Amino acid sequence: MKLLGILSNEDRREYGICYVNKRGDGQSSVNGNLATLFIVKPGDMPAYEGAACILRVSLLKDLEIGNLLAVAESDVLLRIERQHAPSQWELSVQQSGFISVSSEIETWRSLRVGVLTVSDKASQGLRDDTAGPALSRAVTLIGGIVEEQAIVPDEKETIEKKLRHWVDQKDLHIILVTGGTGLSERDVTPEALEAVAHKKIPGIGEFMRSRTVYYTPRSILSRGLAVTRGKSLIIAVPGSQKGALECFEAVVPVLRHGVEILRDWEKECGH
Repeated sequence: MKLLGILSNEDRREYGICYVNKRGDGQSSVNGNLATLFIVKPGDMPAYEGAACILRVSLLKDLEIGNLLAVAESDVLLRIERQHAPSQWELSVQQSGFISVSSEIETWRSLRVGVLTVSDKASQGLRDDTAGPALSRAVTLIGGIVEEQAIVPDEKETIEKKLRHWVDQKDLHIILVTGGTGLSERDVTPEALEAVAHKKIPGIGEFMRSRTVYYTPRSILSRGLAVTRGKSLIIAVPGSQKGALECFEAVVPVLRHGVEILRDWEKECGH
């Protein structure tokens, strides 16, 4: 669907471009001012008393609460929070950025994500886990909502048990595992992934190493990899925050498409 207009309900002013932002308190702002966002069909105006920014689009079809709206050629992600009328939906900002008239907007299903930190010390409270929370924030880029997060020791059976539970019982779309991908005797994350895997995806691990070698030559010693179990995608990245984010950012452009293929959603998407 195409964005036809951006309207402020306070002064009825039309904008060609605006900046939407997610504030620290979780509320949305438009051009620096607190405002509620709506997406509506042409000609509609929500009966809303507070400050609002109304996005008028060419077509509203098959929208559901929890869907994400991705603005083309922008990092902006909006989440549908509630329906006010048959053709009026309230939005929240998930990823900040600029929106301009004539932009194409795609509808995404939200992705259920699990983030598993593998670390003896972190599981014992001897060090803070920074990689896991960093990945939890980063998955917003692909429309991810973290539903499960845990820290486990470097024990193969424990990792396997958690992964099986998250896939077989929780049906998560993507699981990111950080830590345990090195060469030490206690690094067993790759072996755990291989034990639960139905299929291996060698290209993801290969590409993570080929891209991150520009940051540090030692990345070629990392044993990061990706597998599938059922319809879930599981990816192992290094345990440091820097290494985990660099690997995730290297492959983030293909992750959503990978899930769409696994879930047989690719027939629904137009991108």
